Amino acid sequence: MGGKRGGTFAILLAVAISVSTSASAHEDHNALGAGPGPVANSAAETQKADGADAGDGHMGMGSMSTVDMNMGGMHEETANKNKSFGERLVSWLGRLHTMVIHFPIAMFIGAFGLELFGLWRRNRDYQHVAHIMLVVGALGAIAAAFLGWFAGGFYLTDRNPILMTHRWLGTSIAVFGVVLAWMAARHRKGPERSRSLYWVVLGLMTLAISIQGFLGGTFMHGGINHLAF
Repeated sequence: MGGKRGGTFAILLAVAISVSTSASAHEDHNALGAGPGPVANSAAETQKADGADAGDGHMGMGSMSTVDMNMGGMHEETANKNKSFGERLVSWLGRLHTMVIHFPIAMFIGAFGLELFGLWRRNRDYQHVAHIMLVVGALGAIAAAFLGWFAGGFYLTDRNPILMTHRWLGTSIAVFGVVLAWMAARHRKGPERSRSLYWVVLGLMTLAISIQGFLGGTFMHGGINHLAF
């Protein structure tokens, strides 16, 4: 019975990879700098070019925004009509990435804060709650990383170093999230075990998630300086 289930899972996984790979080949990830290839223009050069284009026009910003939104919607609708079902599915799954990433972020950072609070109060009951949060966070991180590969394309390397760091750091967070959940369960069964390594991994996970959130923000909010004051 287990062999049949394993075979079915392998077939479904192979089909999913086949569809996603073929669709990713047609998906336009140039704006993200996804995949290997020559390095595109730097963000500074792109911003200068955009500024020069904006300076040449005399149309008000409100009118330009309205025109851009209308044109963008028309182009997107036309592009979607020209895509196959597999391409549209991959694009849709990639867009779900931004919806699910906030949940595992909250779970992991919340677990770290709860562990600190329990340590301060000298109450081990908080460890149980933190363990549940880590399990939920690990599941959410797996989903976020899985959808992230659809968003960025199925490439092992990227010409954009920020995207490549974001890709593999997110994948590592999903892996170590599972490790953390296992470590928390192990310590619950053996309270006498040292938790030093667990604290190190949990602290590094919190730091990694903070860096990952910053890198993700560069794609949504205007580049590496998106947190400039």
